[in-house]
Amino acid sequence: MKSYKYLLIAVLVAIPVLGGSAYLCASELEERRIEELLARTPGQIVARMSLEDRVGQLIHIGMRGKEARGAVLQEISAFRPGGVILFAVNLGDAEQIARLNAGLQAHAIRTNGIPLLISTDQESGRVLRIGPDGVDQFPSAMALGQSGDPELAREVGFVTGYRLRKLGVNFTLAPVLDVNNNPANPVINTRSFGSRPETVASIGGALARGLRESLSIPAIKHFPGHGDTSVDSHLDLPVIHKSLEEMQKTELAPFRAAIGEGAEVVMSAHIVFERLDRQNPATLSPRILKQLLRDELGFQGMVMTDAMEMNAISKRYPRGEAAKAAFKAGVDVVLLTSDGAIIRDMYRSLLAGFRSGELSEADLNRSVERQIALKLRRGLFHMHKSNRVADSAALAQFLQRQELAADEQFAAIEKKYANQGLSLNRAASRAGVRALRRDFAGLAAGDLARVHFIYRTPEAREQALELGLPEARLHRAASAPDIYMMLRLRQANEIWLVELDDLWTGAWNRLERILARTPEARLKGPTIALHPGNPFLMLHTPAEGAVLCAFAPTEEARRALVYRALRGGPARAADLVLPAEP
Repeated sequence: MKSYKYLLIAVLVAIPVLGGSAYLCASELEERRIEELLARTPGQIVARMSLEDRVGQLIHIGMRGKEARGAVLQEISAFRPGGVILFAVNLGDAEQIARLNAGLQAHAIRTNGIPLLISTDQESGRVLRIGPDGVDQFPSAMALGQSGDPELAREVGFVTGYRLRKLGVNFTLAPVLDVNNNPANPVINTRSFGSRPETVASIGGALARGLRESLSIPAIKHFPGHGDTSVDSHLDLPVIHKSLEEMQKTELAPFRAAIGEGAEVVMSAHIVFERLDRQNPATLSPRILKQLLRDELGFQGMVMTDAMEMNAISKRYPRGEAAKAAFKAGVDVVLLTSDGAIIRDMYRSLLAGFRSGELSEADLNRSVERQIALKLRRGLFHMHKSNRVADSAALAQFLQRQELAADEQFAAIEKKYANQGLSLNRAASRAGVRALRRDFAGLAAGDLARVHFIYRTPEAREQALELGLPEARLHRAASAPDIYMMLRLRQANEIWLVELDDLWTGAWNRLERILARTPEARLKGPTIALHPGNPFLMLHTPAEGAVLCAFAPTEEARRALVYRALRGGPARAADLVLPAEP
């Protein structure tokens, strides 16, 4: 009898365990079926597409205006592009953006049943296409890098992607994984997460992860690295002379890490890497895109070009030949940021190349499958009711679960910062403020009574008032001479904050040199410059005082500078390769 008792206990204990195992097995089988479906369906869709439809998918186009009508609809009908890129000129308030994107998608589905990838450069900081009505105006990549907080970057990426998707923008052309180790770089600077590959890999990778979790599609850029140039590829063709061994340690490290974490899209750079390929910029180089990116780094996702209208390409290569050379090099998507004749020329050149056999149709199918797979995995076919994909209840439920998880994660982030009395944007902006060249000790208790503030922007003034600085010690500066006179006449032991911008740095340097030579200069108190922009400008640090930098010209970044100066405590020096002190 005793043995039956123990057997009964064993059975009762085992039932929930076995039930759990059965549930896990069922769940695993369901996930396996979904993965098999997601792997099989792109090929089936591509097999039913005409050559003209497949060639169209290789091209993403720009448009004019803010409405889904006229020329852009004609071009979608004529060329069946895989996507549309939007710029500030196309974008208004949230309602207009959502209406525009819905109209574009509806026309694409009517044309060939393939939904569009709709993209924009929402990097944050100084590269923001959509205003605050649609997407939070987060600080720059460099501010996030200086925060040193991957979790904060992941949340910023998630909220950015989530907000974009609610507007119908499903493809985010970010993050920038260039290591800005050249202080003279004219185009990357604060778009980079930092001057060190470890920072860029950690913080940039976290932001990309957040974008993916939001169900947005991030594009890591600009492969194999735009950070060590002194030429803007929008204007001319940069050349980098580093060896592959040198690039492995710096430029390639963040891309390698991101690919290892599941990056789905890589954007190429219009740069000649002379010791890898003497003749071709990376966008047109099989050595860089096929051998280095795919074979050596193991990237299996979609490769797209940077804008082909940029002078680095357009001033050196005929349109049609550039499109064919990019495809031969290993590109899956040719990005155009304009409309009109350039779309026609590139489409016709590619189509002729496939018809003649100059270009491989097998490679074309693989390229289109990569893009279709992204659209399928993000639910675009189901969302836009395309007849190109068989109605699958299992897949629809899978996509619904993903959407629900994203909604719950967004709500959790909002609640987390609301409980702290902050927004995520304000927390990120404050976390990114750093001093330039030397640490800032912060103000001591009681110092607020000695502070005067020369401000430029209303948000900086508003923050100072909120923190207790009286109106009488707030001074509006309309010009550099205004700043000089106010600093020249300051009293001993006063603390002066001065709000700058990128255009005032030269004037600031001249003023500092003049003021430092005045006989009574040593009797004055410290001067603290609040700089919201580019830390790589030749900005003088006062002998007594500091320069605080927010790395972004957003409203919250300007507020964060004032907060850090008055209440934020010490700020360590930025971990950046800066130019020599002027």
